[in-house]
Amino acid sequence: MRIPAARSTGLVSAGQEALWLTHQLDPHSSAYNVVLAVRLRDPVRTDVLQASLTEVVARHELLRSRFPSTEDGPVRVTEPPESVRLEVREVPEADDEALFRLARQAGEEPFRLADEGAFRAVLLRRSPDDAVLVTVTHHIVSDATSQWLLVGDLFAGYGARTGAAPAPAPTAAADWDAHVRAERDYVASPRGARSAAYWRSVCAGLDAAELPTDRPRPAQRTLNGATHELVLDEGTARRLRQVPAERGLTPFAWLLGTFQAALHRSGAGDGFLIGCPATTRFTPPSRKAVGYYVNALPVAARFTPATTLLDTVESAQRQLRTGMAHARYPAELLAGSPGRGPLFRVSCTLVAADRLPVEGLYEGPVRLGGVRAELCDVPQQEGQIDLTVEVLQDSRGFRAVLRYNTDLFDAGTLERFATTWRRLVEVSLDAPATGVADVALVAADDLDFLLALGTDAA
Repeated sequence: MRIPAARSTGLVSAGQEALWLTHQLDPHSSAYNVVLAVRLRDPVRTDVLQASLTEVVARHELLRSRFPSTEDGPVRVTEPPESVRLEVREVPEADDEALFRLARQAGEEPFRLADEGAFRAVLLRRSPDDAVLVTVTHHIVSDATSQWLLVGDLFAGYGARTGAAPAPAPTAAADWDAHVRAERDYVASPRGARSAAYWRSVCAGLDAAELPTDRPRPAQRTLNGATHELVLDEGTARRLRQVPAERGLTPFAWLLGTFQAALHRSGAGDGFLIGCPATTRFTPPSRKAVGYYVNALPVAARFTPATTLLDTVESAQRQLRTGMAHARYPAELLAGSPGRGPLFRVSCTLVAADRLPVEGLYEGPVRLGGVRAELCDVPQQEGQIDLTVEVLQDSRGFRAVLRYNTDLFDAGTLERFATTWRRLVEVSLDAPATGVADVALVAADDLDFLLALGTDAA
């Protein structure tokens, strides 16, 4: 493929501009760093890895883009592929715990978007046959799918160069400007106007979901965070695949509806909005491209004393299906009403491991370009908003990663919220017609124990 040599200026999408503005508020934060770290258990030729990296960066122009400021806002400047270099850090004294900590730290280093761009690749080499490759992008150039595409492309090229794998089929270079032009054309079109009207109707009369906080909200938005995980047991996961299917519903819609119910029962109110990030990879070229191909779908929740768990689930599925028809419209364009707060403070999304571009890596060791590799699952993207939830689905079941702002919430608060959500999931699978307000948030045997604490029976 032809390797671009000179820098050029490109377009910025609505979502990228919103992320750029957030970065200006706290340029030292790593909350929007997207990280994929891979432990490598065979010798790696760094010269070959660099050659493959250069080819990947040439094909995916956002990986070599930086975002300086102008009077009119951010612009995108694309640099030559050779400007992105693999950084090798020798760490011979690191044990496994230290190696993991170093990988996490490499992922947490902030980006200087205006000067150095939004992508780095760091190889932490403990010995000739033991290293961790940490690929880090700012969200302004990437999404969850992109990070896996990047690593898949990188090792496909590496394997082809070492003879360990066949050469991948040629892939056309991604054209981000074409994507941005298509977005702008859609927004300006009659279809875009209909989508805007639809989203305004969804949002009418509702504010962003907001859980009661443990501390007052700071005057200026902060991006400090931590993570709590909720893992559904094997039996619940099995029924979560079965029960929704019997009603023509999806497991994610079921989890989303019960998540909304958990917000309601935890003090978020009777009506609110959350965001559900959805892909905008609607064209064949975009499905193989690294980029910020995401728009958030506003999803409304309204509760009355008569609302059942099944009502919330069915509403969530209807809104997801209808919303995808309007997913091309950037939600950022809805948030500019005078006096209105942010459109979302809470978001929930699904990641299906069996659809990720690097097959098998999420679930266990694999070979990438002839190199034995396994996922090094470092914490990341913490504190972006009040609460972001990523539901991870694979052959083993369901795991929810709850990332929250630590300036607002204590760890115990998120633990209690996760317990409430789990309880609502379990009750909904047993008795979906149960009223949301009628669910006892403490299981019967636990309630008996608590009641007994004040008696001699304890």
